Amino acid sequence: MFRKIIFLAMSSYFVLFLFGCSGFSSVDGGISPVETIVLDDEYGAAVNVEKNDVFALDVSRPSSKGYRISGAAFDPEMLRMERYFEYDDDSGPRARYLFSALEEGATDVLIRMTPEAGGETVVYRQVAVSIGSGNAWLD
Repeated sequence: MFRKIIFLAMSSYFVLFLFGCSGFSSVDGGISPVETIVLDDEYGAAVNVEKNDVFALDVSRPSSKGYRISGAAFDPEMLRMERYFEYDDDSGPRARYLFSALEEGATDVLIRMTPEAGGETVVYRQVAVSIGSGNAWLD
């Protein structure tokens, strides 16, 4: 009887573990961004989203130029970083940030990089983010 209980408990944990992992099976971890901004050739970009929307910033990693991405600077009262991951694409190594818009207003996201040999952190890409609750034409 004791073995049967242990077997059922372990089976239940295994099934729950599989269901928990299924949320991370997609590239974005089960999060569907309303917009993905690809920042390859341009230094800056802009995005307009609604409050509570999730958007993605996708950049090429500058490792071929001797740099590495060292993080992103943003206003934590206006944005929450949901996920960051690095991956390889046909065009080379890439990184993706997923952000949730928390408050209405405007802010910037600064993606930073540092030389692999060490040195000062510099801004790699800049994105102006406008967060609104409705259509500005009707306000």
